[in-house]
Amino acid sequence: MALPAPRRIVLSLLFASCLTGIAWAQDVPKSSHVWIINEENNGYEEVIGNAQMPYYNQLAQQYGLAAQFYSDQHSSLPALMWFVAGAPVETNNDTTSCDHNQENVVRELLKHGGYSWRSYQEDMPYAGYQGLYGGTGGNYYRRHNPLIDFSDVCPGTSQADQSVPYTQMAADFDAGTTVNFAWVTPDAVEDAHSASLQDADQWLQAHVPAILARPEFQKGGDGILFIVWDESELYNDNRCSATVSQGCGGRTATLVIGPNVKKGYLSTVTYHNENVLATVCAAMGLHPCPGAAHKAAPMADFFTTSKGSGGQDGVVISSPGDGATVTGSVHLIASAAENQAISQTQVWDNGKKLGVYGPQVNEIFNLAPGAHITTVEDLDSAMRPIHKTTVTYNVEELVDGVQIVAPGPNQVIDNSLTVHIVAQATELEPIDQLQVWDNGVKLGWYAGSSVNQYFSLAPGVHTLTVEDLNDSNQVIHRSAVTYEVETSGVQILSPSASQAFDSTQVRIVAHASESVAVNQMQVWDNGAKLGWYRGADVNQTFTLEPGRHVVTVEDLNDGNDVIHRSSVTYMVK
Repeated sequence: MALPAPRRIVLSLLFASCLTGIAWAQDVPKSSHVWIINEENNGYEEVIGNAQMPYYNQLAQQYGLAAQFYSDQHSSLPALMWFVAGAPVETNNDTTSCDHNQENVVRELLKHGGYSWRSYQEDMPYAGYQGLYGGTGGNYYRRHNPLIDFSDVCPGTSQADQSVPYTQMAADFDAGTTVNFAWVTPDAVEDAHSASLQDADQWLQAHVPAILARPEFQKGGDGILFIVWDESELYNDNRCSATVSQGCGGRTATLVIGPNVKKGYLSTVTYHNENVLATVCAAMGLHPCPGAAHKAAPMADFFTTSKGSGGQDGVVISSPGDGATVTGSVHLIASAAENQAISQTQVWDNGKKLGVYGPQVNEIFNLAPGAHITTVEDLDSAMRPIHKTTVTYNVEELVDGVQIVAPGPNQVIDNSLTVHIVAQATELEPIDQLQVWDNGVKLGWYAGSSVNQYFSLAPGVHTLTVEDLNDSNQVIHRSAVTYEVETSGVQILSPSASQAFDSTQVRIVAHASESVAVNQMQVWDNGAKLGWYRGADVNQTFTLEPGRHVVTVEDLNDGNDVIHRSSVTYMVK
């Protein structure tokens, strides 16, 4: 079915409830060397200006700092998923599943052809390790390695062993086999999850210089390094922006580093985790960018732009890439720079003018399926063309309707978290609003073609329905997905009932899910308290006497009242 004549559409941001003040930016330089280092659970105010983090603050002053960066949500794994899939994907931090089939950055890298990737994980026991925890003291956390959870990298696939121990990075450097995309996670002690910010800073100071010494990070290179935080503090920072105080994962201190990053740049644009992914896609020419990142703004204000390729005057088209296949709407990003005044920039497609803009173009167009030749040209003050650039690509039809991005089908959601509902609609006619229903009860309606909201819902099986309506309040399409909100309580993952340990070293692993905030977990064994641990997780090893043991784990609220407890009987030989 052919679409109508090309028309400019208003970009509906998938994250309208959280995003404010986005500057649709100029241009992201092309790169085939992108790195992301992940840190954990600390907010902007705890990091920037902290005397215990001198190296981090030095990098912030030397390169680029996002002063208004906010995590999409709390909880490590779903928060990190926004960086690689543009959606939460999985809310259970204790999953060991690798069968998630959502679009993700690895899939796009492989589709590009010729791009290589690796996830370097400190304390990971061996390449492709599938366990929840591992390494010395169990300081490798699977939930801090989001790339291992997708079907593209399951055991048996060609990519199964690309999540590797961090020590492999030095071997790769020595062999001259630097990958195109690298995700790096220090272990839980070194990434500020289970130890101090000072420990995290010292790790960065010891390891980041080796990355920045690579040729791609020297003058004229194309390297880009992001240092990101999954979320801010769980209990006291839920900010979405400078003006929205609840509903997201808090303010974090994201750094952008590279030879093409503005020196000492402080960005005041409001960004979220998916904006990092959008920047990766723009830099590496990945299309479509996964999930919400497809419509998110790249963080282009961080980069030195202006001249065309090689620093020459002219017009640069960053998206779509030449020869690309675009599904659905076309995201056109272009910039013009000249040594004279530019009166306007014109965009033409297959000989028809799509519009007139300033020197920077960042627009979305609905174009008919088939081959397209898009030309961008800038004009001087006398309306004479100065330069033009042309890109050729193919458009595939996007089926109209409603897409539910989150929750996923049959997803089990931790009851300690709110349910994150993300959906978007595409139609030939204008969309007035989206309505969200859960088990037949309307949760709300939202103007435009996208929804990004959090809801507290009762435990049990839920059927979510999202429908889009036209300006006459008639339903155009609807989509539904069934998922489950798990029941509250404490789950002891280790030891299992009646388990016998041959060693006096016993690891106790437990997780709590509640409708209220869990302040701490207490561990008791044969009536003696072994310890208490902040948050809703326990992963500790204890030396215990031989004999029969009963371990009890209880979770407590902010008032130190016990919410639930669970017990398991086991033996130590």
